[in-house]
Amino acid sequence: MHEPTAWLQSETPQPPPPEPSTNPGPESSPAVPRILVVDDERLIADTLATILNHNGFSASAAYNGEEAIVAARDLQPDIVLSDVLMPKMSGVELGIRLRSELPRTRILLFSGQAATSELMRKAQADGHDFELFPKPIHPDELIAKLKAHW
Repeated sequence: MHEPTAWLQSETPQPPPPEPSTNPGPESSPAVPRILVVDDERLIADTLATILNHNGFSASAAYNGEEAIVAARDLQPDIVLSDVLMPKMSGVELGIRLRSELPRTRILLFSGQAATSELMRKAQADGHDFELFPKPIHPDELIAKLKAHW
């Protein structure tokens, strides 16, 4: 697969990732919601992060589950928006792991694959319920849904 992100980086530079919070209290919340977008398709992850950054969020991208766990530990995101079907670690597995490490982080999943329903059903049977957004989703609809969660 080719690297489709060069056009994004040259035309629309992303702001630096937000500084990790040192000790957020239960009442404190950042002025700008921090979102970690996770998708193994780099173009999708980078495009969504760019759109979110231009619409009042502080978004960063990760390209697989392992990378997302490291990034989430550093960034302490308010929301993780992850594709469901990814190699090695699905978005459902990622969500379960992140919920145990970062219980205040909201986990939202998106997928356009029919195979997602089996993963979601199994997770729900194991007591893990995730909100699932359709893929593709119009940016305006995604922004509205994210703001509703914030």
